Amino acid sequence: MTLTLALCTGVLVAMTTVCFARAQPPAGAPGVAFYEVEHGGQRMRAAVYVPWNLARVPAGERPALLFLHGYGESGTDGTRQLAVGLPPAALLDAEAWPFVIIAPQKPVHDAEWGAFEPLVLAALERGIAMGGADARRVAITGLSQGGHGTIALATAHPGRFVAAAPVCGYIKPRFYADGLRPVRTARVDDDQTRAVADRAGHLPWRIYHGALDEVVPVGESRVLAQALASAGADVELVEYDDLMHNSWDRAYRESGLAAFLRGVLSVE
Repeated sequence: MTLTLALCTGVLVAMTTVCFARAQPPAGAPGVAFYEVEHGGQRMRAAVYVPWNLARVPAGERPALLFLHGYGESGTDGTRQLAVGLPPAALLDAEAWPFVIIAPQKPVHDAEWGAFEPLVLAALERGIAMGGADARRVAITGLSQGGHGTIALATAHPGRFVAAAPVCGYIKPRFYADGLRPVRTARVDDDQTRAVADRAGHLPWRIYHGALDEVVPVGESRVLAQALASAGADVELVEYDDLMHNSWDRAYRESGLAAFLRGVLSVE
């Protein structure tokens, strides 16, 4: 199956080959635009999506979301990151998700998002410009490995985002230069956990996790929520008693996350 993307009015589902349309939408126009950023000899592909209902909002005044995908969508094709999680949900319901969505693609599976932090930030800034977004109204969200990236980037750059929403994420890195490390549920008194609460405790947080998660223990999100609450943060943990690792479909499609983000990003 071949799918050509120029103006995205449908829903991204399963796809095997994607042919990039030659003509990109004009800057800020509704649709999906693809681009690439470079830093220190490394490259990262990304996409920016502008829903049709933002066409009436002047460029520079549109709220934005930075979306970090999970392990399985890593690569260099530049499109797979649109197939899972937030992008399909936003395409299904533009009224619920009236945001410029910036979706970089992490090029390597067995590495955390933090290993590509300069590229992610470069992709964010370029996506803001291409989508006509308001650089002061950006929230961050992501799933699984991208949930960890959400926690890590919000902690490293707490002044860059107005809210954070990790889905089935984890606090301590699981991927290091020498390979995957065994998972150990974080503790409230861990250095990494304290750093999140100390640096990003002023942000509002919404955290989502399946109670039966067999990949990332739900204890990760429980510890995160506890640490943030102790720091006085506006935090809410939503546990799905019947879900395993895939809690992202429900989080992005059936929860109050979209309404929460509309509120913190001042969408009328």
